[in-house]
Amino acid sequence: MSAQIRAVLFDCDGVLQRPANDWAAEVGRLTGLEGDRLAAFLDDLSDAEQPVLDGSRPFAGPLADVVTSWGLPVRAEDLLDVWQHLAVDEGMLDAVRDLRARGTRCAIATNQHRERAVYMRRELGYERLFDPMVISGEIGVAKPDPAYFHHAVQRLALPAAQVLFVDDVQANVDSALTVGLAAHLFAKDGGRPELERILALHDLAEPLAA
Repeated sequence: MSAQIRAVLFDCDGVLQRPANDWAAEVGRLTGLEGDRLAAFLDDLSDAEQPVLDGSRPFAGPLADVVTSWGLPVRAEDLLDVWQHLAVDEGMLDAVRDLRARGTRCAIATNQHRERAVYMRRELGYERLFDPMVISGEIGVAKPDPAYFHHAVQRLALPAAQVLFVDDVQANVDSALTVGLAAHLFAKDGGRPELERILALHDLAEPLAA
């Protein structure tokens, strides 16, 4: 028999939130790039972001380096703003409130560079619903490193088997499973119906309210 779930650990991007607009198109508008050149530039941005998800340095520096290497007439600060254009899934937040009302703890487990972490804490109101917020850029390690999940479990002060983790990236789910969490792949932007599907697989007290 599986352990009773006492906490749910939520990824953010693709689970609780998504870009508020067409991210690639907005970068294209700012840079004047399109087609294959835009795709290559976006790849370079992603490559520059990955090493700083552990908070080892602000993202602004590597971002500026990419802009300079491409010789683009755009400020790195303007591009950085694109990362902060987010739409929160209110249905998911309602589900979180229902879980909390039934005594299930809710926490966040997300990879974010420093600047975006600050924005999310300041503007999105997550701290009112999630405790703790385990953000890679604040703790010095990022998913899918198993050390990230060990840290999250320690912050929750619960046995790993009592923590349900949902994420839209398979590598993160696989890593959490090795640490002992109950982990499931969340269909990207699947919203509350997808969460209800996963919760139904576990011995939670009752269905979420309609």
